[in-house]
Amino acid sequence: MDRNTVRRAVRALREVPVVGPVVRASDRLWWWRTIRRSGLVDAGFYAAQLGWRRMPADLAILHYVGWGFRRGRSINPLFDEVHAGGGLPEVFRVPAMYAYLVSDRPTVQVHPWWDAVAHARASDSPERGALEAVWDRPDTTILLAAGAQERRVTVAALRAEALMAARGWRGHRRSGAAAPGTAERTLVRVIQRRDRGYARKAAQAARFSLSGGAAASIEMVDPDASQWVSAALLVSLHPGLRLRRHGRRARWSDVLRAAAGIGGGTIAVLDPRGDVNDTEVDLLVARAEEGRAAIPVHRHENGTLVGIGAAATPGARRPTRILGDHPYEDASRLGGRVEVPLLTGRSVAMPGEALRAALAATGRSDDLEALSPAIRDLIPFEALIDIAPVLDEPEVAFSSGRPADAASPSRRDDRPAAEELHSRAGFTTVRWGAGRDGSAEPVLRWERPHPTAQRWAIKICSPAGRRGEVWGDTHFAHGLAAALRRRGHEVVIDAFGASRRPTAYLDDVNVVIRGPYRIDPPDTGVNLEWIISHPDEIGREEISRFDRVFAASEPWSASASARWGMPVEPLLECADVDKFHPRSLPRGDDIVFVGTARGIARPSVVAPIAAGIDVKVYGPDWRPFLPASAITAESIPNDELPARYETASVVLNDQWPAMRREGFIAMRPFDVVAVGGRVISEQVHGIEELFDGAVVTYRDAAHLVELLRTDPAELFPGPERLAEIAAVIRRDHSFDARAGVLHERAATARARNSS
Repeated sequence: MDRNTVRRAVRALREVPVVGPVVRASDRLWWWRTIRRSGLVDAGFYAAQLGWRRMPADLAILHYVGWGFRRGRSINPLFDEVHAGGGLPEVFRVPAMYAYLVSDRPTVQVHPWWDAVAHARASDSPERGALEAVWDRPDTTILLAAGAQERRVTVAALRAEALMAARGWRGHRRSGAAAPGTAERTLVRVIQRRDRGYARKAAQAARFSLSGGAAASIEMVDPDASQWVSAALLVSLHPGLRLRRHGRRARWSDVLRAAAGIGGGTIAVLDPRGDVNDTEVDLLVARAEEGRAAIPVHRHENGTLVGIGAAATPGARRPTRILGDHPYEDASRLGGRVEVPLLTGRSVAMPGEALRAALAATGRSDDLEALSPAIRDLIPFEALIDIAPVLDEPEVAFSSGRPADAASPSRRDDRPAAEELHSRAGFTTVRWGAGRDGSAEPVLRWERPHPTAQRWAIKICSPAGRRGEVWGDTHFAHGLAAALRRRGHEVVIDAFGASRRPTAYLDDVNVVIRGPYRIDPPDTGVNLEWIISHPDEIGREEISRFDRVFAASEPWSASASARWGMPVEPLLECADVDKFHPRSLPRGDDIVFVGTARGIARPSVVAPIAAGIDVKVYGPDWRPFLPASAITAESIPNDELPARYETASVVLNDQWPAMRREGFIAMRPFDVVAVGGRVISEQVHGIEELFDGAVVTYRDAAHLVELLRTDPAELFPGPERLAEIAAVIRRDHSFDARAGVLHERAATARARNSS
């Protein structure tokens, strides 16, 4: 039994009644022993986070592994529990210090402001972690850096600063000097506990504070200990930066009131749940400097719009969020920016005078919908459509305090303005009804730009935002959407959480791209399902909900049709030929693999590397299975994949076991061969015949190693023949070809349903 099988078995036992508590207790004992042997425990620093003067090291470790790590307490002042844990396996379940000690330590960034990886690389013992090297020598100097600011400090001095900050965290002290009230531009970056990307947001505030006439404040709501200690060290690098702490019961308006006195000019405040990059902050501030209140168009965690602004309606206690719960594509038709009746969300840039006036006229509130009515007659409100971050951090701040002040029924009527925005987005407002949250809710009708146009919704298993960008399903959907648009249709893409969004009634055709999760179709429109993976999890009841069903496997389609007495049509995956086409780049010697570890030691990657073959691996979650030297990058932008595939000597491919058994060919071979590349893959039914020599298959790990030690020129056709094969794949197996099939079948299903 291999190590991965044992790991999965133990993971399962943790959830078994009676046995589970014993397994979890043994986990903590093992963590305690491993950390105790490391010599990295600073009991005095840990005691300061508890408000104690001192404590035994064994007790500090016991508290840390039992409770402390879950609250972001660090066992060493040079080790940021929250930041380091974000790059280590089993985040939140395992103490970050333990995960560090059992990982490839020289490759782990243990702190946001000192580069431990670079320090280890430059040391006399690069195989040893930098943390161990510097902790043994308190007089060692390390470089703290954030943005353009740097400071050299000894380990002993850094420990002293961290110790003071830890005491301040426990004592709920504020830190940082108040910025001058005459600042022309001020950024208020709100950060909440459990945010492992907090350092990125804090560093953004620091960078902003360095520009002329600018000030910045980091407003931390119930921060974890590590967050507070590292933020306090950041203030030591940026003395003009302000740092404040708020309790867990703070309201959003409370934070704004605390920060509103910082600058006399423009103030920008950002929601802690999402990311707005530096360029986008500058755009927001620039609009505010012209005397406007500007907001980004935030999206919910599921990718749908929070709203592009809000509209008051007579008698309603809450404004209506304009285009709320719509796909982002609906807002994109409005252009780069648009004036709105009211603001919505928790991110805004506006003149400081207007913000202070709104706060003075408003009680405790949770968002701009409550704040903006007080100043709507003073300045125009604007939504910047091109700035649309996903709120992908859970709501921790502002979610558990006392109720906000109750809103009075509105006397204003912004429905004409909202209807005009609906029209510009391509909709007619049929009527207004009562919403579920005390607001008015519009019922819309999509207006076809031409008689044959249809509105298609592609529904995928990927999450929205940055997390979904590493999913192949996301890029699959974009390729299909582009092909459908070329056929004259409007297309929106729904991430997994938005599969049954309230605005689905507007869509003519729904295409469910069935990956690892089941997605049930809406109750309206023509519903198509295209199964591209995980056939072992699909049953007759699921496919019976669709008008037509397709599968990326010819043998499985035939067997499923016979087994369930319902037609399943084969429709293979394909290549996005908009991106994947030859660029006449020279082929190199690299053996390349792109993909996540999936929590297992994938043999197509692990076996060659174990045999001493150099494989360039691009993908997350490989640390438990591969040496750091084999991991070229944790991701690769999709736009760079065509060149990476074309210049590789060979690209490796494997599949989910059920896909391999049932004859499902993944998308990667299509993309690689479309650029003229060469693939070595697991055996899958029909793959060698389909790719006509551009894909060579292996039987097992030993055969794979044998193939990789063979000259590729002996395995694959020559350049001219590969170019011919690539042209055939681009012609017959493109998203345009697949979109044509879906278009025809949807038309047939619509005609049948309406007869």
